[in-house]
Amino acid sequence: MRADEAIGAVKSAATGVGVPAQDATVVRVGENGVVLLPSANVLARVVPRAARDSDPGRELKVAAWLAARQVPVVHPVRPTPIIVGQYVVSLWEYLPGSRSADLVTLAERLRQLHRVPVPTGFLPCLSPFDKFEERLETGAGLDVSDRVFLRRLRDDLSTRWVTAEFTLGDAVLHGDAHMENLLVATDGREAFVDLETVCVGPPEWDLTLTALYYECGWFSAKEYVDFAQTYGFDVRSSPSWRVLRTIRMLRMTLWLAQSAGNEPSRQHQLRHRIDTLRDGTAPAGWTGY
Repeated sequence: MRADEAIGAVKSAATGVGVPAQDATVVRVGENGVVLLPSANVLARVVPRAARDSDPGRELKVAAWLAARQVPVVHPVRPTPIIVGQYVVSLWEYLPGSRSADLVTLAERLRQLHRVPVPTGFLPCLSPFDKFEERLETGAGLDVSDRVFLRRLRDDLSTRWVTAEFTLGDAVLHGDAHMENLLVATDGREAFVDLETVCVGPPEWDLTLTALYYECGWFSAKEYVDFAQTYGFDVRSSPSWRVLRTIRMLRMTLWLAQSAGNEPSRQHQLRHRIDTLRDGTAPAGWTGY
């Protein structure tokens, strides 16, 4: 998606429902787009209508459903998305000056989320390998041997996932639970964002990213211990920890591959990640992008 396409779709959608959009500014574009409307305190998300793995309407419904159960989430400006040509636009409140939550706050809110009664038929089940084939094929930083190896790794992990044992049962998950997806506003209000990944599955999935980031060296031992103790469970003690960790490492590697083609530092990091997956070691030296 180009920046001008995102801006055009958002301006058309916003003005059509009376939301000021003259100062629309692109926050980011990629597979989807995010555009800020500063004068309206609105953040617009733009998704191609043809996108098979994005459903803005469901995300809006999920936000309302979670809010009704006292889970802190970002609020929709409109309860339904707006179709503009080949794009679907959803409008959300913008929290100016907000910051990412700390790990203790993330643990507290995840514990709260995971205690919400699991609904019947409303949320999809966790799909650990969603977008795998698409990202494998479009990863500009991957060669043929990489793709063969990563597909075989996915197949092995898929088999192991079927028989994986989880201690905590099923729960409502955020699906992509990290500090940047839980915001703290200037008035202290907390809000989960990026709700398109909300699903039902083992809570261990939501705990894995923080544990993996700790192994990457992005958090101190104290920060991680505080996170695990606050939540009440250390996912590294799970009998399925190695499966969870490797699936997340695979997903992180494929995500980086999308932008590593012509960027030497990213290409170097991608090579390191694939080497780590090949030899089965911990993710020391993995950097964030």
